[in-house]
Amino acid sequence: MTGPDRHFACTQCGACCNRAPELELGEAADFAETFVLRLMLRIYSLPRALGDFTSDLPREEASAEFYESKRLLGQFAATSWPVKVQRGTKAVEYIQYLSLSVLPLDLGTGSCPALSLTNCSIYEARPLSCRSVPLHYSRPEAAATRDLDRFTATPTFACNTGLDAPLVISSQRVVEPAMLAARAAAATQAQADQGWKAGIVKAMKAGQHGLPKPREVEAQAAQGALTASMLGAWHIAEAAGLIEPGSVQSFLSAQACLIERELERPTLGRDAAQTLREMHRKYQAALAI
Repeated sequence: MTGPDRHFACTQCGACCNRAPELELGEAADFAETFVLRLMLRIYSLPRALGDFTSDLPREEASAEFYESKRLLGQFAATSWPVKVQRGTKAVEYIQYLSLSVLPLDLGTGSCPALSLTNCSIYEARPLSCRSVPLHYSRPEAAATRDLDRFTATPTFACNTGLDAPLVISSQRVVEPAMLAARAAAATQAQADQGWKAGIVKAMKAGQHGLPKPREVEAQAAQGALTASMLGAWHIAEAAGLIEPGSVQSFLSAQACLIERELERPTLGRDAAQTLREMHRKYQAALAI
């Protein structure tokens, strides 16, 4: 496949930092003092057969997008199952992929909590999703040119796409070293998190730790993702020996302190404040135990 080259450089306009970044499970501990964390559960769907896949890319690129999407969904998903969807008179078989990640609570500020003016205050230790901007590591490389064009076309973004910016895509391949490193690191993290994800799925099926069952997440899929407390997820990791004994207490303490600081912010919205108070109550109860 061939295609035009693409250049990209961040100008530190801060416009794309309009919300906190999604994290892999294994990144949560590193950001427990930065973001108020929630477990995010989301369903992704992909047809089982290429012939049922739709894309706005040319045929060859669309085929590559399909198979890369299938590989990446399998790599990052916690579990999957087949379903049949009626398309007119035809029943099409899809694979539903359950994604488990960590999403900072939206505090209604319109910006990432780590953003200071237009600069990232945690830039050197920023999450993998930030390191792969504007080409998220979970997205297929075959769609990278389209994804970058859509990102940089956002009216409020001041990205540099001129020839003086680093080359990031050449012949439909991502070539920028930092983006490649972020994609590789994310794949490694996803592999390391598989045991943790399996434990969460097991607890979901058993109705433990207040987690929704997989079918509940599936029923919600059309409206978006579900979130749940990280409390159960951390206890599952500790019980499975995936984190050091006593780590849960440290995480909860860090989150409780962060929540207390956020509750003091005068511009905090009513809904966010209510959610924070409920989280704080549960975390304090768990710390007392």
